[in-house]
Amino acid sequence: MLSNLATIIMLTTLMGTNAMSFYSYTIEEQSWISIAGSSNVNTFECFSSSNFTRGNIMVNASEAGNAIAFYNAQMAIEIESFDCKNPMLNKDMYKALGAKENPNILIELLDAEFMQSSTQNSHSGNLHVSIAITINGKCQTYTLPINWVRVSGTNFKFVGSHDVNMTDFDIKPPSPAFGLIKVNELISINFNLMVQTNTPVYAHEVERLSAL
Repeated sequence: MLSNLATIIMLTTLMGTNAMSFYSYTIEEQSWISIAGSSNVNTFECFSSSNFTRGNIMVNASEAGNAIAFYNAQMAIEIESFDCKNPMLNKDMYKALGAKENPNILIELLDAEFMQSSTQNSHSGNLHVSIAITINGKCQTYTLPINWVRVSGTNFKFVGSHDVNMTDFDIKPPSPAFGLIKVNELISINFNLMVQTNTPVYAHEVERLSAL
């Protein structure tokens, strides 16, 4: 949610199972992630729409069916894949985020819980999702709301946003133009993901196949 962020959040419950199951998924090309912020001069938003690949994830739903735990649900976003439409800001942002020493932003999907709402149904709704974000070698855990829409069959759209403080990751905000521009500490990580998934393969079936 990111190659793993929010990829299979809905499927275990929507497909009517609370068993441990495995899914493969593909992040479609029209998906994107952005880092947005502001400075003493203007606002900016840096987009990444590359490095979205396919993978596998393990999912386990609660007995009540309103919460899901995830395993091995981690994605890596290359910092230098973000484009701020300003070469100077790009360079300063990559440096500030520690791209040389830690070239990827890591996002791990931990668990998700359905939010009670009159608009929640089998085609769209809202979730509270717990994720761990690692930037500059420092990890922080957050809970954020995510909107989801079933586009068709097992194709889903996930949209979300969360504010983080760069100082939480020991990051000094960049200062382009020889320090004349001051970037604020608070940035927003936004994502819009189009995800195509398969039907689940259950744990006992995986064990059977691996024994062949």
